[in-house]
Amino acid sequence: MVSHRLFPFESIRKGQKDFIDDVASVLKDKGNIIAHAPTGIGKTAAVLAPILEHSLKEGLNLFFLAPKHTQHMIVVETLRKIKEKHNPLFSMVDFIGKQWMCPQNVGDIDNREFHEFCRNRKRKETCTPYNNVHRRNNAGKVKELVDTILATPSHSEKIQALCNKNELCPYEVCVKAGRLADVIVCDYYHIFPPKIREAFLLKLGKQLKDSVIVVDEAHNLPERIRKILSVTLNQHNVKQASKEASVLGYHDLAAEVKMIGRLLKDLGRTLKEDQECFVLRHEFTDLILSDTGRSATDIADELVQVGEEILTIPNRNRSYAKSVSNFLKNWVGEDFGYARILRKEKHLSLSYKCLDPSFGTKPVFDNTWANILMSGTLTPLGMYASLLGLEGKKTILKAYSSPFPAENRLTLIVSGVTTKFSERSEFMYKKYGRILSEMISKVPGNAAVFYPAYHLMDEIISVTDERKTGKEFMVERKEMTKEDRRKLYLKVAKGGGEGRVIMGVQAGSFSEGVDYPEGMLSAVFVVGLPLEKPNLETQAIINYYDVQFARGWDFGYIYPAMNRSLQAAGRCIRSEDDRGAIVLLDERFRWANYSKCFPPDHDYIVTETPTKYLEKFFENT
Repeated sequence: MVSHRLFPFESIRKGQKDFIDDVASVLKDKGNIIAHAPTGIGKTAAVLAPILEHSLKEGLNLFFLAPKHTQHMIVVETLRKIKEKHNPLFSMVDFIGKQWMCPQNVGDIDNREFHEFCRNRKRKETCTPYNNVHRRNNAGKVKELVDTILATPSHSEKIQALCNKNELCPYEVCVKAGRLADVIVCDYYHIFPPKIREAFLLKLGKQLKDSVIVVDEAHNLPERIRKILSVTLNQHNVKQASKEASVLGYHDLAAEVKMIGRLLKDLGRTLKEDQECFVLRHEFTDLILSDTGRSATDIADELVQVGEEILTIPNRNRSYAKSVSNFLKNWVGEDFGYARILRKEKHLSLSYKCLDPSFGTKPVFDNTWANILMSGTLTPLGMYASLLGLEGKKTILKAYSSPFPAENRLTLIVSGVTTKFSERSEFMYKKYGRILSEMISKVPGNAAVFYPAYHLMDEIISVTDERKTGKEFMVERKEMTKEDRRKLYLKVAKGGGEGRVIMGVQAGSFSEGVDYPEGMLSAVFVVGLPLEKPNLETQAIINYYDVQFARGWDFGYIYPAMNRSLQAAGRCIRSEDDRGAIVLLDERFRWANYSKCFPPDHDYIVTETPTKYLEKFFENT
């Protein structure tokens, strides 16, 4: 029996007990832990049990941050098991993105636009579900729903269905429940953007200092935060913002915004298609001042008013004026830790790119009771401590052992092949095609092949012999919709014949965004390294990390690519009973500066003849 009081299962897995003990220690010391917790270790139960016991005793809140709906479901189900087994006095609420909880048809607008749309409808009292939540004569119905939510851990989809049935806003009902809840399951976006965090916590009546934060899939956090803290201005938005100002009678402002569009064009006059250049802050603001006679911030302030008026127009969900205003206000911000880049594709775009994710994470992690960051691919651990602002702050860095029997996993590195740019050729593509055809033919059931990019996938698939493999190829295309990808996934899941092969890209929907049930894939083939195109943003990140950590090339280029490859490789073995092969097809995987990213217990065989190892591994399957 597990000694921990709130653990929901009868037995404990290898490595899980150590993780539980470390989490308990972090809670006691008000510290942090960055945990590489391999798939199958049961990390969700390992963190929830000790945190619940500690937080209930200390009167703390638990915020469990998970980026995918499927992960929300795992958290909710684990909490339900804890409730059923031990019946501790806690309650929880599950929040997904507010936009995706909204009963209105708002799927085609971005987050910033949605929040403006929502705020505007509330202010004008034209949102019936929102109004219904706050009507006095609905108080009994709302309380009944809140009590239902708090009684049993429930996923947001169930909550949405209950609220929609009663024509109530799911988000507002969840907020009312959240004020009374001990556990809040939500997304990164609820906690890390400063203004959203402030509003979210205020609505819930909770404070960071009384909260424990759990970040699941934390390998995604640095890039997610950088994107959240970056803004972009393009010619289309400027043109539309000028039209909005003109329609409302702000003719001088419309002319000024139109001038900003021309200034953008002047900045990029020497750029050809797919070229880019760095821009200094004052280069753009000085041009605005000299050509309009007003500062960028003055124009931004007036555009806010235009945006507010635009959103009063019936059925208008977005304001380009507000988007341009937001960019101009950000553009005059700090230089250090940001890059200003002008790029020409079909249209010109000017970006203010955040390079340092700690700008978003440090204000959170510095002010909480404790923080637990975990993922199945969180190596090297020290990099994440550095990037997220957790170095030397009572932070435990720990890689836990995989619970999988070593004999159930075969890991091969195939030498003699590479997707290195200087080595790409018809000869190399044909070599990949031949090796893949031979290897896939030895795999019983389904397999997946993940490539560094779509164009490389197309080159190699064209010389891979599908007939020789005995399996049907299911190829992901860049232009596929979410529904297209779902249908492809379901077709593979159903199996049939000798099996099917998913062909996708690393860091794509099938290599990271999909959960494969037990035994669905017998093998995963990772073709090459998905190294970022050496564009100006990547160069800026490398240079910045060199200054900050003296590890620019590693932190900004090599390690992120390795993480994407390891994420793809991890699609194969998802439970203790799975048996599968992982084949990494690029000789660079064995180089020291790449292989140091492998987890400590990750043994591999380097070979130029992988087929014989696969044949032997699967011979008794």
